[in-house]
Amino acid sequence: MDFFDDDAPVQTPPADVSTARQRRRPDRRRTRIQRIVILAAVLFVVVFALAWWARSCQHNSKVASYSTYFDNVTTAISDSNDLGKQLNVVITNPTSLLRAQLVAKLNDLTAKQKEIAVRAARLQPPSTLDAEQAVFADGMKVRAEGFQLFQTTLLGALSNKKVGAGKLAATGGYFTGPDAYYMSQVYTQSRDTLSQQGVTGVEVPSSTYYLTSGMFDTTKLTAMLSSIGGSAKLSGIHGVGLSGVTVQPGSIALSQGHTANIPATADLSFDVKVQNTGNVTEKSVPVTALLKLPNGTVLTQASTISTIAPNQYQTVSITGFSIPADALSKISTLTVKAGPVQGERSLGNNSGQYKILLQLQ
Repeated sequence: MDFFDDDAPVQTPPADVSTARQRRRPDRRRTRIQRIVILAAVLFVVVFALAWWARSCQHNSKVASYSTYFDNVTTAISDSNDLGKQLNVVITNPTSLLRAQLVAKLNDLTAKQKEIAVRAARLQPPSTLDAEQAVFADGMKVRAEGFQLFQTTLLGALSNKKVGAGKLAATGGYFTGPDAYYMSQVYTQSRDTLSQQGVTGVEVPSSTYYLTSGMFDTTKLTAMLSSIGGSAKLSGIHGVGLSGVTVQPGSIALSQGHTANIPATADLSFDVKVQNTGNVTEKSVPVTALLKLPNGTVLTQASTISTIAPNQYQTVSITGFSIPADALSKISTLTVKAGPVQGERSLGNNSGQYKILLQLQ
């Protein structure tokens, strides 16, 4: 039976058949119209429901994209903050670690922040947050550079270089800057975007740890460097010792308390043998020779040993002495000094004094 077909004919009295038929025709028309209206209403409801469902799905998808993005941002910020907390522990109490452990710790922190920077750069935000994502990714990259720079600077302090607290404090901008830019260029703008997009239930994380930690305070860094300098297990035992002096030409070994006859030649030189008496490789070790002539004149020459490994020896030749004629056949005094190196505390074996008699051959 068709939707628009009439119901079975109603039995009417056979009084006037033509009149009954005329009555039924308007009834049929009205019923058909009513059914069309009902069908149209049903179709409208279906179309409206489908449109509402599609719009709801689209909104949910949009909310999910913002939620996923900011979940990843939150994780990256949290991970970076955790590295900062670990660095703060190192700055506060560096002597809790051995030298090798401290070096390994700095390497680990730097490597992990670099990984966070790579992860941040790969995030895919909703298109409305492209500018904010660029600021965030750049900030994580800058902080990675900060970890690397701080590591290099602090390792310099461990390697006997003169590193002041101001130089370490100067690296602080690489850590605090990303937080400052994030809060001023990402945080508020992202919240506004969520509001404009009608997205609710999604939190934009803040990023303020490095701004408030105070770990790059100059006083704090000065205390850290002082602790490192006073700890043999961190800065190592530094020291060099003079092991011997030999005159060339002739390979004449000098001995304290004895006078050596030395040929006064144009190529006169003194080979100075130096030992690293500590447990840390020493670099740029100064060696100085002072020749005091009989008339009181002091001739000075110096040289540098580029590097000496722990417990090893290096020899440097010192030349350039111009001996005047009035110093010949008279006793002169040669004083040779090795070091000191940065951090050296015992200087008793750094120098020697020798009597020499310069003579023409």
